[in-house]
Amino acid sequence: MTVSTPIAHATPPARLLPFLIGVGGGLLGILPWLVGGARLPLQNLWTVATMPDAMPIVLLPVSQYFAILLFSLVLLGGVFAGFAIRIVARRRAVAVWAASLGVLAVHVVAAVESFAVVASGLSLGYDSRAAVYLVGMLGGTFAAILLAQLGFWMASRPSVGIAAFGVALAAVPFGQWVSRWFLAFTGDAFAPAFLPELTRWIPAVIVGVALAWCGIRPVWRIVVWVVSLLTLALLPSLFGAIQYGLGSRILGGNLVEMASASAQIFPLLLQETGLLPVAVALVIGIVGTVVRMLMTTQREVDTGQQQAVEEPSPYASGR
Repeated sequence: MTVSTPIAHATPPARLLPFLIGVGGGLLGILPWLVGGARLPLQNLWTVATMPDAMPIVLLPVSQYFAILLFSLVLLGGVFAGFAIRIVARRRAVAVWAASLGVLAVHVVAAVESFAVVASGLSLGYDSRAAVYLVGMLGGTFAAILLAQLGFWMASRPSVGIAAFGVALAAVPFGQWVSRWFLAFTGDAFAPAFLPELTRWIPAVIVGVALAWCGIRPVWRIVVWVVSLLTLALLPSLFGAIQYGLGSRILGGNLVEMASASAQIFPLLLQETGLLPVAVALVIGIVGTVVRMLMTTQREVDTGQQQAVEEPSPYASGR
């Protein structure tokens, strides 16, 4: 008589746990902003003159001067949750989509609260630039939320290559996230002198470790190496150029001039950044990959020797 094994059905706790993990990841992403006080940055088009300490509380830093920070905080919430789910999924079956929904819930609530506060204080009925500003920031936040979902699904994948690729792509925003933790305690006006260098080198180390984890087998993972290193080379300068264009009050909301200013400063920032962080990431990746390959080979040799010792010889019994 054959005893059939009952099929395990998803239960509410199996969905609740990943949902809570997603919520936790989303909150972790914006946590340095919350710890720093979560005061809405001063707005150029605010209807009432307000001191910085009197600005309302918002869950996201809605401001053209904080656009890159907002993007980084939102994106990393998805990546953090994805990695947590990846770890949990090794030991038990989880509903990954529930974690994705948890991340999305945090980001939607944060965006709705923040933009509702901003909209209530802008002179939307008197200045057309206010509407353009609000729509532009909302569109950028929506794009960040979508990319956070992409980061979540990449980081949660069982494939090491895809997960490592997700880590490498999030390395530069992670530098911004770490930097924000320092500013949460010192304030933007008293930023530590070492912060720019920290923001520069943390992504290089993260990318290098991600490449070492990724490895070079199968061969398609070489593409991960190339794109990851290109991202590390270009993204910091691209962030700086975008922030320059968005933060230039002289441009007064002229999108064409803003784009032109960003395009003009991008090569200068690229030259200033240099390729040394890319070289450091490459060295870390190569050294880490070689060490992993040597360790794997040694384990295989040890396993083969152990099996040879344990396997009984056909001549041991005198046959």
